[in-house]
Amino acid sequence: MIAIPAIDILDMQIVRLYQGKYTEQTNYDLDPVHYARKIEESGLEYLHLVDLSGARTGQIVHAELMKEIALKTGLKVDFGGGIKTREDVVSLLEMGANQVVIGSLCVRDPELVCSWINEFGTKRFILALDTDGTSLKIHGWQENTGISLEELMRYFESFKALTILTTDIRKDGTGSGPNVPMYRSLIGKFPNQRWVASGGVRNSSDLQELRAVGCYGCVVGKALLEGDITLATLKFFNDAGV
Repeated sequence: MIAIPAIDILDMQIVRLYQGKYTEQTNYDLDPVHYARKIEESGLEYLHLVDLSGARTGQIVHAELMKEIALKTGLKVDFGGGIKTREDVVSLLEMGANQVVIGSLCVRDPELVCSWINEFGTKRFILALDTDGTSLKIHGWQENTGISLEELMRYFESFKALTILTTDIRKDGTGSGPNVPMYRSLIGKFPNQRWVASGGVRNSSDLQELRAVGCYGCVVGKALLEGDITLATLKFFNDAGV
């Protein structure tokens, strides 16, 4: 399992939200590019970069920041937030994104997203399917769709090794531990996909649990920023398989 550090950007600042609520955010006095360099210097390879401004407004806001990080580090950066068109996908890939993260559009127009996957390949995309335990939420988790994750998967389950990042928003930013049973269930129902966990990770024991149930990866945000998990711990976990 790959443990992946995350940076959430709102108005050019690193932040963390509590359960996805923009009214409950914590700001961190860190320069995003400098922090990305620290991640690279620790020996890690991947970075999950979330454009919260783009997710909230419905259009990409922080693409230039992604480009700068891609140019100034050797990190494999995935980027999501506000992506709406094929032109957005092409532009982000040309600017250096390793993978493009598609969220709201997966629900709004899954056929279109499927056409992009067919055109560019499964390795170029991460689907961000975020749930409150009952239904998917989109547009920066501000809109409840009434559609379950399992229902939506009928559009994507035929793809092999498609990376799917699923956040239990009840856990996100809480430090209360990940929803391990949810990931166990999803992996059991859709074993051909690469499931990436997000939300609530506190320590290396949580990482071990997620690995044990078969997660392909895990995104770690707040625990890193608060010092509960270090970049060195992530590197050791990735290398040693602890």
